[in-house]
Amino acid sequence: MEIRLKNDNCAAKIISKGAELKSLTVDRRELMWSADPAFWGKTSPLLFPMIGTLRGGKTLINGKEYAITKHGFARDLELTPVTVSGTSVTFALEQNDYTRGMFPFDFRFTVTYTLKSDGIAVTYRVKNNSGEPMPFCIGAHPAFACGGEFTDYRLEFDKPETAAVPNYNLETGLHEENNRRPLLNGETVLPLKHELFYGDVCYFDKIVSRSVMLLDKDNKGVRVDYPDFTSLGVWQAKDAPFLCIEPWCGSADFDDCTGVFAEKRGAVTLQSGEERAFTYSISAVGK
Repeated sequence: MEIRLKNDNCAAKIISKGAELKSLTVDRRELMWSADPAFWGKTSPLLFPMIGTLRGGKTLINGKEYAITKHGFARDLELTPVTVSGTSVTFALEQNDYTRGMFPFDFRFTVTYTLKSDGIAVTYRVKNNSGEPMPFCIGAHPAFACGGEFTDYRLEFDKPETAAVPNYNLETGLHEENNRRPLLNGETVLPLKHELFYGDVCYFDKIVSRSVMLLDKDNKGVRVDYPDFTSLGVWQAKDAPFLCIEPWCGSADFDDCTGVFAEKRGAVTLQSGEERAFTYSISAVGK
């Protein structure tokens, strides 16, 4: 199913599979990646209840071993539209036999898209309907089109950052805590080049900023605000004409992890009956 939203300045297209944002135009300018399968056939998958990969492909939840698919199951499932208006839509997902085989909790997960005057706000809401604490990871994965020369682009953070990103081991699928690459030293601007991502994701696990802009040489691009998320992934497929800016709570396992899901870095735990919202927004910058 496809849902279309529209206001005076913006239009969006969202599909029910994974409640994935497929298109966002602001003043008729497309911000999102086209999902060309020659590079990457996704546009903006949502990540729940897992981000990245697990050490050895498995994790312990309440003492029992589980295997959770990469980036979690929500992106692969049909979500149900429960409220729809011309400028907003909410999709919902609840546990079923398939999800319980990976994640043994009762939950309600919703994602709401609401058009703004210059873009879109996205709110994930998670409720723990189990009778016990429920740990989870949650994140976004929007990909933004980058036309022309990629070296004309830069990231601008809203605060000075000192960042050494952990190496992502492509064989083990783990971040390496003691093998880090310095990218920023008290700076707000990161010039971009494809080679930055030849080792996969640049994971800013100690980020201070809660807003970042992707800008070209004409100062045109997008801003992503992520007030409710604690870390940031930045990624592209090899030499691709897009960049993903990914607000996260949690990540792939580190090489020094315990293997216990509740102890994953950045994971959120809700008590029985507790609910929490996570909002980020995408805004057009420049004309």
